[in-house]
Amino acid sequence: MLRIGICDDIREEVEKQVRQITYQIGIRADIRKCYSGMDLLMEIELSGQFDIILLDIELGGMNGIETARQIRESDVNCNIIFITSFEQYSKEAISVHPFAFVDKPITYAQMEKLISDVYEKLQIDDKFAFKSNKTYYNISLNKIMYFMSKKRITNVYFIDKICTFYGKMNDVEINLRKKQVDFWRIHHSFWLIRGI
Repeated sequence: MLRIGICDDIREEVEKQVRQITYQIGIRADIRKCYSGMDLLMEIELSGQFDIILLDIELGGMNGIETARQIRESDVNCNIIFITSFEQYSKEAISVHPFAFVDKPITYAQMEKLISDVYEKLQIDDKFAFKSNKTYYNISLNKIMYFMSKKRITNVYFIDKICTFYGKMNDVEINLRKKQVDFWRIHHSFWLIRGI
């Protein structure tokens, strides 16, 4: 599941686009709207980090760049997308390593490309994405104990649950090798994380 935070003066419109896009792509998303930089920081403190934050630079009170700086103190992986109509902030904003800058007003096509690009990046990073029962999951690899496959059905084993998806173990192997993570294949149907 993607956690997406929206902190923008046109958050209702942005939320509507994001909901339509994630539904259309088939990505399960937890979308939270925030009204200020402080509201966004409080949301992170209460419910955890976001995968994507759509952040206006011009906010009342603490601006978007300062908000992003505070986020970066505890989260270097979040994909921050600045939505702005003020180009003069771009140099300053680069210091917080944003994923992208988008000019207002943002079109549906631009938003769709951004969400798709971030989702693809997350699949390459330290997460494993799969679809189970019409729901997309994007799970951190350090939460996965091992994979087991029988024919074309693969089970993902966590400490407290098991998820199943349709796919071959060879495809899982290719995916994990791209990420350069420490999984060992001990049998044609099994993978284990080193140290588990």
